[in-house]
Amino acid sequence: MLWVFDVNETLLDLAPLDAVFARHTGEPTLRTAWFDLVIHTALATTAAGQYRDFSQIGGACARAVAEAHGTPLTDAGLAEFAATMRQLPAHPDVADSLDLLRQQGHRLVALANSPQAVVEAQLTHAGLAPRLAAVYSVEHVQALKPSPAAYRMVLQREGVDPDQAVMVAAHDWDIAGAQAIGMRTAFVARGGRRSLPLWPAPDATGADLGAAITRLKG
Repeated sequence: MLWVFDVNETLLDLAPLDAVFARHTGEPTLRTAWFDLVIHTALATTAAGQYRDFSQIGGACARAVAEAHGTPLTDAGLAEFAATMRQLPAHPDVADSLDLLRQQGHRLVALANSPQAVVEAQLTHAGLAPRLAAVYSVEHVQALKPSPAAYRMVLQREGVDPDQAVMVAAHDWDIAGAQAIGMRTAFVARGGRRSLPLWPAPDATGADLGAAITRLKG
């Protein structure tokens, strides 16, 4: 079985960004508003049939959120923000979960909206790169997830049919995109997240990565 993992929030913890926002805006709680705007922008871009560099989206949204709260983000703050994005830690449940799947003979890959250089730096810093057989970025098809083109790229390069692949993500839109092309899905409900209404339920849902994987395999 091919297991395809989203990266930000699914494998990596965004919590270190709180300190960056606190240092440069005085508001340590802006991360949620920032990430919501990032996803809103990415979804609108994709729906319009356009493509934008995901890292540039992240930076522009950080500036917009900071300005909306009355404290513009300086160039130095934006540079620290970008550097922190490349140095995020893995969630505590991730390494053991990936190791178990590998020991059982599964092939593990990552699929990220971030540019190739960024996602490779992220996974290397977090110690996850050796656990993954390949790392894919949507920049190669110029289409952000949940565009079907992003998921099809991975399946084509891996030579795998959709029903022989699992998309694992902590984002409802990512699950929906994979479902749309026939992949199996495992939803990581971090922070009590829920899957999309009016869409089929994921094949498995768990509060963390290990639980979602176990329920899918069970």
